[in-house]
Amino acid sequence: MKHFLHSVITSLALLTMVGAPGVARADVVLVGSSSIHFNEISKTKLRDLYTGQSQAVGNSTVLVIDRDDAFAERSRFISGTLGFTTEEFRTVQRLLECIGISKAPTVARDTQHMINLLANNPNALGYLSQKELQGHATRSKLKFIKVLAE
Repeated sequence: MKHFLHSVITSLALLTMVGAPGVARADVVLVGSSSIHFNEISKTKLRDLYTGQSQAVGNSTVLVIDRDDAFAERSRFISGTLGFTTEEFRTVQRLLECIGISKAPTVARDTQHMINLLANNPNALGYLSQKELQGHATRSKLKFIKVLAE
């Protein structure tokens, strides 16, 4: 079953990558706590974290923070960074939850909650728009994480 699931996810990812020329859109950036132990992450590993297939990078557990569907940044992150359509992403998440190998990310209520979670949890990983980061007092507690192309 895991092999089948991996094939489905890989197929969806490959199909969406054909239409997604860039790895990440400049208006939405991947951000971690300044204490998180990595500065870059592969697109595949990032997909695994956000779909719930994995909760760790290396030997460290990562607190993956997502947003509610109401936030425009979420759909931009899903399509521009993860390379899924919103519908494909939901389908993959539900499929993984149904077969019991998924842990849903923590969902931030709003921008301030996202920033607080990122700044106050040493292994937190989330995403923000460039506009949300501008002039924020806790920006020094955060760091940009580079998403590597496949």
